[in-house]
Amino acid sequence: MATTSNDAAPAEGKRDAIDLAVTVHQMEPVPTPFVSLRLRLLGLVALVLVPWLALVMYTQADERKVAIAHVNADAMRLIRIATSNQAAHIEAARELLTAFGRLPQLRTKGRAACQALLADMLTAYPLYLNFGLAEPDGDVSCSARAVRGSVNIADRPYFAQAVQTRRFAIGDYQIGRVTQLPQINYAYPMVDNAGKVEAVVFAAQSLSWLTMALSNVQFPDGAILVVTDRNGTVIARLPDAEGWIGRILPEPSVLATLSMQKDGGVFEATDAQGVDRLWAHAPLIAGFDLHATIGVSRSVALADINRRLVRNLLALGLVTLVALGAAWFGANFFILRQVDALVAATGKLASGDLGARARLVGGRSELALLAGAFNSMGATLEARDRDLRIAEERTRVAEIELAVTRAHMDIARQIQRSLLPEDPLTLAGVRVAGRCIPAVEVGGDYFGYFPRGINGVDSFVGDVSGHGVGAALLMAEARTLFLSERQIAQSAARILSAVNKLLYEDLDRARSFMSAFCATFDAATRELSYANAGHPPALLLRADESSCTLLDADGILLGIRKDAEFSEVKVPLRAGDIVVFYTDGITETQNDADALFGIDRLARAVVTRRQQEPEMLIASVLAELSEFGGVRQRDDDLTIVVMKLTA
Repeated sequence: MATTSNDAAPAEGKRDAIDLAVTVHQMEPVPTPFVSLRLRLLGLVALVLVPWLALVMYTQADERKVAIAHVNADAMRLIRIATSNQAAHIEAARELLTAFGRLPQLRTKGRAACQALLADMLTAYPLYLNFGLAEPDGDVSCSARAVRGSVNIADRPYFAQAVQTRRFAIGDYQIGRVTQLPQINYAYPMVDNAGKVEAVVFAAQSLSWLTMALSNVQFPDGAILVVTDRNGTVIARLPDAEGWIGRILPEPSVLATLSMQKDGGVFEATDAQGVDRLWAHAPLIAGFDLHATIGVSRSVALADINRRLVRNLLALGLVTLVALGAAWFGANFFILRQVDALVAATGKLASGDLGARARLVGGRSELALLAGAFNSMGATLEARDRDLRIAEERTRVAEIELAVTRAHMDIARQIQRSLLPEDPLTLAGVRVAGRCIPAVEVGGDYFGYFPRGINGVDSFVGDVSGHGVGAALLMAEARTLFLSERQIAQSAARILSAVNKLLYEDLDRARSFMSAFCATFDAATRELSYANAGHPPALLLRADESSCTLLDADGILLGIRKDAEFSEVKVPLRAGDIVVFYTDGITETQNDADALFGIDRLARAVVTRRQQEPEMLIASVLAELSEFGGVRQRDDDLTIVVMKLTA
């Protein structure tokens, strides 16, 4: 998460007074009234300026306390940003395992089918090293990766916690018994209606994702951030993560404090290199023994305060010299009057009144110039102090809010992008390509095409109502259900029916709905079977025809009725035929005149570019769509998939 605030910047808004100091020069006494008068004036100036020096030192000490408090507060904000990044990944793992736990084929289709399903899921979720299923006694019965011999995980803390609590659990740093790689594990129990644990589904995740996610968060100069498990083992560190992963945190005093402050806090301690640091820490996610800790160098945090102290002392020294010169050369009534006026002004300033000004008396004498300089300094510092307070507060709030938003959106965009096919699919005389452009960082559109054996292709296009993270989460769940159900159901209509039943409760709670178009192509029969759930009809352009035909079928939106049934239509295809699937964001794009792009314009664009390969055809259509919409802001996601029979 990243904020970019200066460590000591908050302290600059806390100046309470302007302080001046004097060094009294010792002089040999001269027994004359003239010299005695000057000495008395010097003594008077010294008595006035010495309290200022004391006040400057007291104020500087108070600023150090305030600066440390603000550094700790900013460190805790950085911790919340960093933990929000990691909590998003852990929440994604929990939702994924929860979805896995509802898949009946993990328990009913045999070991081979279970392994095949988990292998497909591992391919679809490249952030993980392995998925597996363990029996209540800890024996691993199913794994996405090949298992050599028998493997038992009953002694793993995450397995025991999942079985005991019947809830999602997070493990410690470990070397995986299946992957033989450093990893952190998640587990979720599959519980029957009687409350008995039937099995535990688990996921192994590489530790590299944690370091990469933390690398997007900007930290103060010289700061370090570590993530540790319940044993104090480092599972992520910035900077210089390499060489630290898997080691016990080398600062025993920090470890001791972390064990006592389970819910987070701030403290001071020396690190392994002997650097005094201000530490702040918080749980990575509530209820799990993972902690994120940030340490800021004390010298870096107080650098600005120390520089201001030197600057103030130099300024005070300069003012002292001017005041002593004026007292030495202006030993008369008018000088004393000016001193009295200056003393009165400094008294107000010492009490915290930055608006205090000295009264100018005596023309252009040294003390009059000093009073004028004092007044200018007071006015400048008063204005600067006011401006700094306002600017620093606005900047701090804006940077924190912007960093949190960017961190969340970057993670969501990265995850959603990984769920979409990256390359076209060529199989059994058919080539399929697709493209999705969300209206904001993440969207509610999805498309996918997957081979069914060596002679078939399953395609799916969906559109969840709304935009943003909520729609993206529902679409990710729909994708997982589609990938699962296509392994069981043998037709497009049955796939949609199964997905609707499993997705209905979540859509209903979210007060949302979803349109979808599902199609299966059999290269052996050259037939395209499709079903529609309230989605815009697909376009079919025959090789020997000059216009497109609409492919539609009866079916209501997903999430409207749990027991909804969908009709299935079969259409034969020949070499050169083109089928186009799309979402309503394509046809409902408007230009500056509020005219819609429309299905007719889309059909003409496909006919005009029928000789192009699917990916080039998609690029051409999107270019025409962009030119049509002009500079008008899009308010819906754009998705288009093109299937072309090449033989």
